[in-house]
Amino acid sequence: MEFNLFSTAAALIAAAALTWLVLRFFFGEQKAASGAMDVSGKRQTATITVKGGYSPAVVSMRAGTPITLTFDRQETGECTSHVVFGDLGLDAMLPGNAVTDVELPALPAGEYPFACGMNMVHGLLKVEGNASAGTDKPHPLTASTEAPMVDSAEAERREAAERTKEITSLTRLVAIGTVLTLPVFIVTMLHMANPMLVPHWMVNPWLQAILITPVMFYCGHPIHAVGFPALAHRSPDMNSLVSLGTSAAYLYSLVTCVAPQVFPEGSREPYFESVGVVITLVLVGRLLETKAREGTGKAVQSLIKLRPRTAHKLNAASPENVEWLNPANFTDMDIDTIAVGDLLVVKNGERVPTDGIIVAGNASIDESMITGESKPVTKTTGAAVTGATVLLKGDLVMQATQVGANTVLSQIAAMVARAQATKAPVQQLADRIARYFVPAVMVIAIWTFAIWIALGPAPQLTHALITAVSMLIIACPCALGLATPLSVTVSLGLGATNGVLVTSAKALEQARRIGTVVFDKTGTITRGVVDTTADWNKPSYEQDTVKEGSPEAIAALRARGIRTVMLSGDKAEVAGRIAREVGIDTVICEVKPDGKAYWIAKLQRERDENTATSGSSRAPHDLIAMVGDGINDAPALAQADLGIAIGTGTDVAMQSADVTLMSGDLRGVIRTINLSNATMRNIRENLGWAFGYNIIGIPIAAGVLYPFTGWLLSPMIAGLAMALSSVCLVLNANRLHAANISGDTTTDITGSAAATTTANTIEPTVIVDDRTSLNHVTDQSNNPTNKENTMDMEMHMHHNAPADSETATDPVCGMTVAVNDDAITREYEGKPYYFCGEHCATNFAKAPQIFLS
Repeated sequence: MEFNLFSTAAALIAAAALTWLVLRFFFGEQKAASGAMDVSGKRQTATITVKGGYSPAVVSMRAGTPITLTFDRQETGECTSHVVFGDLGLDAMLPGNAVTDVELPALPAGEYPFACGMNMVHGLLKVEGNASAGTDKPHPLTASTEAPMVDSAEAERREAAERTKEITSLTRLVAIGTVLTLPVFIVTMLHMANPMLVPHWMVNPWLQAILITPVMFYCGHPIHAVGFPALAHRSPDMNSLVSLGTSAAYLYSLVTCVAPQVFPEGSREPYFESVGVVITLVLVGRLLETKAREGTGKAVQSLIKLRPRTAHKLNAASPENVEWLNPANFTDMDIDTIAVGDLLVVKNGERVPTDGIIVAGNASIDESMITGESKPVTKTTGAAVTGATVLLKGDLVMQATQVGANTVLSQIAAMVARAQATKAPVQQLADRIARYFVPAVMVIAIWTFAIWIALGPAPQLTHALITAVSMLIIACPCALGLATPLSVTVSLGLGATNGVLVTSAKALEQARRIGTVVFDKTGTITRGVVDTTADWNKPSYEQDTVKEGSPEAIAALRARGIRTVMLSGDKAEVAGRIAREVGIDTVICEVKPDGKAYWIAKLQRERDENTATSGSSRAPHDLIAMVGDGINDAPALAQADLGIAIGTGTDVAMQSADVTLMSGDLRGVIRTINLSNATMRNIRENLGWAFGYNIIGIPIAAGVLYPFTGWLLSPMIAGLAMALSSVCLVLNANRLHAANISGDTTTDITGSAAATTTANTIEPTVIVDDRTSLNHVTDQSNNPTNKENTMDMEMHMHHNAPADSETATDPVCGMTVAVNDDAITREYEGKPYYFCGEHCATNFAKAPQIFLS
């Protein structure tokens, strides 16, 4: 090739100019659209169009005033079917071609990013100005969608229906694309192999244009309708790259038909077959991905499908003096028409229709779908029953106490959905890279084109076009965006079906780093009740029996090198006996009611002091977890690095925790750790694939192998690789469904008897809590988790605003908190309320009237 200094300089200067334009366009400051006040003057509103991105992508609001964001979604598909406010812990479903209102509370000044469920389309809510004194930093769950109580089970069902509709549409487009593209592809390949194999008219570029044009504009419409608007909104994604690449190849091929003389000799071959194959393969990949993503939420969906659609409503005000098993005395009703207080008949072999209380009859019930425990539970009059559980034996009449969104089943689905809206810390690196990925690929493609034009061998234009188009098509930003959320989605569902409810992706990631587990005694390690056959001449605390599974769980923790600690208000003799029975390492006895959070903070300080003394970074397994069930455990659960609540305990304890064990079996702690390990292993595999695919694929597409092999990557192969990349991630995430998170709860120990024998040989270290009072149970400066404020225990309420330096009582847990500039507050009906920590403030915001009553 003859070197031409002028053409080389021109190509490089043009590439530099285009690079500057690309960077200025994507990273220049975006003007924010200001919200407007509604007619009431009490709420700000803004409308955001969802079509290939968010328009406007930046919205400005005033601090201190509630906000309504109206999302007008003018498309369908998986990507923008959800909008996630990560800082607020809000995940709102956006049905296709519909308008959805997302209501946010009064927010303090700051930036609140939001993104689609696949983390590829991004927007920003800017809150500016000074907020009122009662406005505090928002916390997860304080935001809501249009309805204050959303039936998550019904939302999951609607989402599944929309996904089914998308699969049908994609299947049709793939079929059309295949029928039109296959003849062009086969003829072109045969002609390249031997021009004598096909008649000349079959390789006529006009015939290829006629067949491929519908593929480009009809089959490719779902791609272009998202890709080009995403470019305009400065949020380019994989669709944008495919749209740019196929458009360039299509226009180039069209010009070779209309005016081939424009191009030099050797560069006049059309690439219609590449356009058709790439679009069809991308659609195939999207179809496979959508079908595979059906499986990521199948754990929760399987729970939802268990809910019966009909219920037998008793035609009487009371089951007394009524033959309630007689079909003439009950009426079949749709489950959605059942109201609180209705009497429902449940027969042998049927599923319980909703949550309630047994008022007549008794039954043996399988609750494994809720608690993860396979052992049936016998229940009789007065006992609570949970919707979707199965009557294995017996018949009963129940009174509905919770329906719709308030049932345990819907709350599990809601908790999983909220957890999916949070981000694991490991995702932060992928998010930062994804933001710059597409502009970087576009810049590299520009320079690749310029270098091949300026310095490449003949035919330069053909080589430049092939490499640039292949690079745009092979790059897969979705792989980076999907790597973590897919694994988290599957894992949260897997945990839910095994009786482990995790409230955030961060908790899911951190559980594997637990180094110390602190247990409450009564109701956690022990049953907390005395059998009717007990000797009533003895104190009840001496006859409180150990829960089934406690020795096995603690033995399994010890086998992993995890320290176990028990907190108890009992005397040393009683606490020591229980500790020896289950194999606890350290027991802290005679703990005052307000002392548990103090001991958690003390353990955290000791850990941090040891780390500082050694001069090394934290150990990989150094987090302190607290397991408890009572109201007085709530501060300790919030103080701990990871709070684990017993699902059979109080609501306050569960609301203060990061993880809830639905069955109350301590072997759930092992399941939680196993779930975390399996999830992080899967995430590392996905991230390794996502980074490795792009790091290897992009240079190959750019032509780095050409000097050694004389080979350039075909855009068709690039399209196939890109289409399969996301599919591979989804399939790998779905492997988590087969993970055995119940493992090691028994494999490390050979049965209950062996665990008990091992436990009895362990002499625990006994520490007596000799403190007489706790004015300040924790020092905020030494609190590594920053979950709690200073507090002391006084069980009284302050509902009026106290003066500075006074104290007020947390209306959720009853703790007394210091009133100062750092106090955590919420305002309700014009009055400020003060809280010991973020958990209590969040729970109060959900239903203040309940706590104030």
